[in-house]
Amino acid sequence: MKIEKIEVNSLQEAIEIVERRFGENAVILSSRVIRKNRFGFLPIFRKKILEVTVGIQEEEDFRKEFERERELIKEIENLKKIVNELINNGEIKGSKTIDKGSDTYAPRVKRYLEKLVIKNISKDIAEKIIQDACGYDIDNKIYDFKDEPYLSLRESIEKNVKLNEEFIQNPPKVLALVGPTGVGKTTTLAKLAHLLKKNKKKVGIISLDCFRVGAFEQLKAFAEVLEVPFKLADSPRAFNIQLLEMDDRDVILVDTAGRSHYDVIRLKELETYFKVSDISVYLTLAANLSELVMYEAIMQFGMFSISGLIFTKLDETPYPGSIVNVAYRTQYPVVCFTTGQSIPEDIVVANYDYLVRLILEDGDEVRSTAQLA
Repeated sequence: MKIEKIEVNSLQEAIEIVERRFGENAVILSSRVIRKNRFGFLPIFRKKILEVTVGIQEEEDFRKEFERERELIKEIENLKKIVNELINNGEIKGSKTIDKGSDTYAPRVKRYLEKLVIKNISKDIAEKIIQDACGYDIDNKIYDFKDEPYLSLRESIEKNVKLNEEFIQNPPKVLALVGPTGVGKTTTLAKLAHLLKKNKKKVGIISLDCFRVGAFEQLKAFAEVLEVPFKLADSPRAFNIQLLEMDDRDVILVDTAGRSHYDVIRLKELETYFKVSDISVYLTLAANLSELVMYEAIMQFGMFSISGLIFTKLDETPYPGSIVNVAYRTQYPVVCFTTGQSIPEDIVVANYDYLVRLILEDGDEVRSTAQLA
């Protein structure tokens, strides 16, 4: 990317010059106020102006972008194969029992395996977790717990499922939530804003949801209570300006309208917003969705180069195993869970102790102590 600097009187002037001089392949990267000498060197004659840094995509950048898109297509194709195999094998529907007549499993191992499968973890993944946790060779019927079972299972899940436990301490600069309609993106974003501010981060919020007046007003009201800046962007150009205006923020949270993952036109429209800056996109999925719908959403929203997953509505399903299945098969890191509609309480930063308890213990007990996780 070629870097240019221009001096202007306002952001509006900068955008007009960039569009005219460099065209659609340029993007404003940053801006800062400087003082320019007009008549001599005395401070009294210095004028405040805006120095804007512009990035212009060159042929090499387009080649890299093409390669990235090709890799995304490859990932999506691999995911399609996985989904088709799961459907053909009946794994997605999920049998929540272990064959009573099978002598493959030693009794204690079978009990833990049943716990995993009952919670809707696919049998092949459950067996992998048990093998890694217990040193259990299923083929040769050799069973030997290496450690206390609960700790061993935690260690195994940590090995097989990616969680970003440092997400709140080290968040990305610009963080956008995307996902299907009705998964709870706006309330999740409000909860994240509270958590980040609680951790001494300077937060800003931008909404791209121009369709739902209620959602906009709800988020605006919450931003006022939290005393963080809030903006509504109705175009990629407005979004770019607002990102620059919030450049002093540690984290900028971006809310988006819910989109059906079958509506390719709307998804492409959203993609135009995300080309203006370096944005980390997190796919938000409701834990009570069918696993097949989750995979379909991942394939379609995959055009945004997903940075991680957020699972909502854990309070609405007794079978949270789909979380483990999806995280294991996609290898996307999970960053947080939400456990109800209360703002800001019902959110848990992803951590392995909580996930293991969610899988092995009664769901209501785990959710009632979510804030301790």
